[in-house]
Amino acid sequence: MNISLLSPSVDSMSRLLDLSKQLHDYEALSFDVEHVTTAFNFLISNPSHGDVFLVSVDHDDEESEIIGFVVLCYSFSVDLGGQIAVIDQIYLTPEWRRQGVGSHVLPNIEAHALQKECHAVILEVNIGNSGAREFYEQFDYMPRRQHCIMSKRLMR
Repeated sequence: MNISLLSPSVDSMSRLLDLSKQLHDYEALSFDVEHVTTAFNFLISNPSHGDVFLVSVDHDDEESEIIGFVVLCYSFSVDLGGQIAVIDQIYLTPEWRRQGVGSHVLPNIEAHALQKECHAVILEVNIGNSGAREFYEQFDYMPRRQHCIMSKRLMR
């Protein structure tokens, strides 16, 4: 089994949107296909703002299968020393979780962030998702215990 990160193409966009819908359903978030498509297209066209990766697995003597995706956005943090990478979304289909895929993907995402001259990688984990928290802690991610992420969607 070979796991790789691929850039989305026109041919793979429908699969990316399907996986994004699965993520939104899993997290009980509303899904607006037009909004998500616009966001993906922006990142794909503007790599200085972020990158979208498809997680692909090659089976022995079979074609590859896209089993997930990662959205990595770039920001800046004085506290963390400069440019940072934010894992905005990461998703693997349920049958591929706990199969070692994430343990391959995360170091590759970190290496990509280093190539982009990022000083840190940050991510958000649902407070009730102890499995995800334990997974990230294995890779030395630490909760910022005094922080509460807050957001406000701006309307045009």
